[in-house]
Amino acid sequence: MSRNTSDYLRYVTESIAIDFGFFILITGFIGNLLNIITFLTLKTFRETSCAFYLTTASCANLIHLVVSLLSRILITGYNIDLTHTSSFACKLRQYIAMIAPLMALYCMCLATIDQYATLTLRWRHFSRRTLACRFVVMIFVFWCLVNIPVIVYYDTSVLSIENQWQCLIINMNYKNYFSRFYITFLLGFIQLTIRTVFGLLAFINVRRLRNRQRAIIRLERDKQITSMVLFETVIDVLLSLPFFIYYAYKPYILTTDAADVSLYTFIITTTTNLNYAAYAIGFYIYCCVSSRFRKQVFHVVVGIHMKYCCKMNVTGSANQIAPCDSGNQTVSLELDIRIDQC
Repeated sequence: MSRNTSDYLRYVTESIAIDFGFFILITGFIGNLLNIITFLTLKTFRETSCAFYLTTASCANLIHLVVSLLSRILITGYNIDLTHTSSFACKLRQYIAMIAPLMALYCMCLATIDQYATLTLRWRHFSRRTLACRFVVMIFVFWCLVNIPVIVYYDTSVLSIENQWQCLIINMNYKNYFSRFYITFLLGFIQLTIRTVFGLLAFINVRRLRNRQRAIIRLERDKQITSMVLFETVIDVLLSLPFFIYYAYKPYILTTDAADVSLYTFIITTTTNLNYAAYAIGFYIYCCVSSRFRKQVFHVVVGIHMKYCCKMNVTGSANQIAPCDSGNQTVSLELDIRIDQC
């Protein structure tokens, strides 16, 4: 590989890390926030255990994007890294960065299992919000305990190649565990298999229920959530698979010169950002898949929260109508948006 190609790859890598990273961060923050607001506002979602899993996953996605992706952007683009000088910051950042994606992904696993259970008479009693709360607490405690070694084996250390302080894994055995088991199996193979299998089973059950007598509203809601979860699983597989494949083969890759380092840095930066996109894209998948969800989001944002904000600015009596100007249009505070079956 020529020097010009190597320099070009470094430039492209930096652009991907900063520009694409900021795009993922902003869209992911907005999307996950809208997910949380929608799921917590509408009674339709508050009553379902699956929506509780999706809400928890959205919260974990937000934390993961802010803690992991934002810090990566600051390090790559602006050379701002508190983990270089603070052992506590190094350990805390890595501890949160390892727990948050596990919580997000395995809440999605529970969501797909829950949808299969709620559509299966034999297992429907497991699809309850009270049980969902217990399961979420259990997996949170479990991942907190499993990742305690992060506090021990992550620390600031001098990188011999660059002679700079870095937040690194200081134990070789834990380094092998991280690359070969944590990323490849815990973040990759296990959760993708669970989501794919139970997502397909739930989809098959929805197709079978079309010919049976059942409450139409309940069936439509189950179909909506099942399609949302299943399509998100498909997109997550496509976005995350290159990242997991790279880490599976990483121990067998040998870098011989600076050109190879530039190429592999480009690959890992690209696949890592695609993997981050999987934590940011859920809301937009739901909107594309479900027209009903789009109407529900519009109802929540415009019909409830925006209307409430306008009313907070009213200085007259409680029943006074005070128009809110936006451009050349006047939006009445008496805006009445009703969404069927919300």
